[in-house]
Amino acid sequence: MHGNIGIVGLGRVGRSILRSNFLQQKQGRFCIKALCDVMPISQVAYLLAHDSSYGSPHYTIDINDDHLIIDGHPIRYIQVDRRQTHKAEEYLSTLKSLSLDLLINATGTAVVEDLRHLITLDICKKVLCSWNIKGGDASLVYGVNHQHYDPDKHHIISASTCTGNAFTPVAMILQRHIGIDFARIVTIHPALSDQHILDGYHKHPHLGRTTAASVIPTATNVANSTALVLPELEGKLDSFSYRVPTEIVSLMDITITLSQDSDLEQIQQLFLHYAEKELNGILHCDNGCWGHQRVSIDFIGTPYSSIIMMEHLRLTDKRHLGICLMHDNEHGYCCRALDIIETVLQTMH
Repeated sequence: MHGNIGIVGLGRVGRSILRSNFLQQKQGRFCIKALCDVMPISQVAYLLAHDSSYGSPHYTIDINDDHLIIDGHPIRYIQVDRRQTHKAEEYLSTLKSLSLDLLINATGTAVVEDLRHLITLDICKKVLCSWNIKGGDASLVYGVNHQHYDPDKHHIISASTCTGNAFTPVAMILQRHIGIDFARIVTIHPALSDQHILDGYHKHPHLGRTTAASVIPTATNVANSTALVLPELEGKLDSFSYRVPTEIVSLMDITITLSQDSDLEQIQQLFLHYAEKELNGILHCDNGCWGHQRVSIDFIGTPYSSIIMMEHLRLTDKRHLGICLMHDNEHGYCCRALDIIETVLQTMH
């Protein structure tokens, strides 16, 4: 273990980062020193030990006063509602005492000014956000542009989004070798925690409709997430999403107009090359099983950012490419977030 890490926000992503850290390496890939959320510590332990999508972890989970004990490793737990300003001083004082190198903010709600204030107060040296935070210093997708990380300039960092991590490696390959004139990305995405079991209030009313009864059309930021990392594709991407009543694993139906003529074999070989070389462990080419196609549930727990369903690659008139891509939108994304953390910590130690 190396690097002192804190996690603020223990929703699906925050817990998945924590879970993935201990799955990748016994005693943890990184030293998690602090966890912060509004839930009682007993509920955090309960949700980690009994995950409805991933099951129970192979490591032990226990509680000792204000510490969560994971595989014998004690982690300070701070139960706090950050919106209650009268409790902020105690919260920040506790974090500062832990000498954090990096703080992961997985709340999805923080503003960049508050996160910069944490660095000014010497609470942590860097902040990593699990979404594209407005005003951040860099959006990094591991395997695509993580090598552009500049420790002198990048302090508030985004690990992009789950869909951004899925599409961007594919876009990089095609843009580098063939060129992209335009791409339309449609995501068929599992329901998220802000949706409802029964019809109810939501700031976006269509997302307040009962989750299990409908396929719900809605917006997605995958086009913007990709353009932040590959600015040469700015204005060449469009995206849309359908929320569906499944738990984990998102699918992308992508239609791309290429800049020059190609053939299907060339594109297949490009994807296979990157999956075996530069993007090994990030990109995976799936050819089914015994002549049959896998379905989304088969990819729960896979660590890849992008899984290309090779059987469904289509090329029409040498320039119109159709791609079916799947990815575990929680675990796969969190594996890449941990890779970005490694990139940041390597410049500190």
